[in-house]
Amino acid sequence: MKVVHLTDLHIQTPPRISEMTGKRLLGSVNLYILGRKRKFSLAVQQAAVAAAVAQEPDVVVFTGDITAQALDAEFEAAQALLEPILSRFPTVLIPGNHDTYVREQVPGERMREWFGRWMGERAPWLHIFEDVAFLYLETCRLDALSRGLTTPEQLAEAEKLLSDVGDRFVFLCQHYPLRGRRGEPYGPSTRALRNADLVEAFLTRTDRIGAVLHGHEHHGFTVDIPTGGGPRPILNPGACGYAWLPEQDRTAHLNIYEVDSHGIHDIQRMRYDGSAFVPEPGGAYATGR
Repeated sequence: MKVVHLTDLHIQTPPRISEMTGKRLLGSVNLYILGRKRKFSLAVQQAAVAAAVAQEPDVVVFTGDITAQALDAEFEAAQALLEPILSRFPTVLIPGNHDTYVREQVPGERMREWFGRWMGERAPWLHIFEDVAFLYLETCRLDALSRGLTTPEQLAEAEKLLSDVGDRFVFLCQHYPLRGRRGEPYGPSTRALRNADLVEAFLTRTDRIGAVLHGHEHHGFTVDIPTGGGPRPILNPGACGYAWLPEQDRTAHLNIYEVDSHGIHDIQRMRYDGSAFVPEPGGAYATGR
């Protein structure tokens, strides 16, 4: 099975004055006054969708932050941009912290109005495609410091879901990293999953997760997490909507996995070269960017 993994598109539309409340006020200052808007590119976002479609994947998975500020106009633009994927391929979509920029009774509720068909009815949720499954764990919520959080109750429910997975290979899909690029607990604390230790304990306790897919950190990396059943890779391609900034050696990426019930057999990382996504020189993660 071929799986395409995208994350952190950050589709942007300027908010109306009436929408600039709470965290959106801070986000708008960051985007439109301090210049963060220039780090993302519509042309690259379109190229990422085209690259995913060209792979003719069996499944496409997005690990959050399809929008910049969870505006209705951004969700609408995301729906239009992603239509070539959503209309043709089985897809898993989960929210990121930027998709949960407003207070919600249930995290991801606003995004679910637009993409509920591809998110599942609630979190946690188990998406099954033949001999591969994707377990969605919600780690995002409105937080002034962009911190994530999950709950012991959600982890207990996720453990029950895994009892029905059979011998399928399972990806755990969440937005926040568990570890940093050198294998250390992920930081800074203002942008991290506050109880990542609980999720790591869950990985060891269940021994059913084969790999963790995430986003949030825009410069991709992969490391292994030790568990009682052996090391488990965590995989972040890096932001697929990132602008091409050759002077900084920064650009967008996406990942392609060849996987079956026995595991991941191949990882290819695609890198935007200014006109299209091409295989990363030297192989996946060889550039260190």
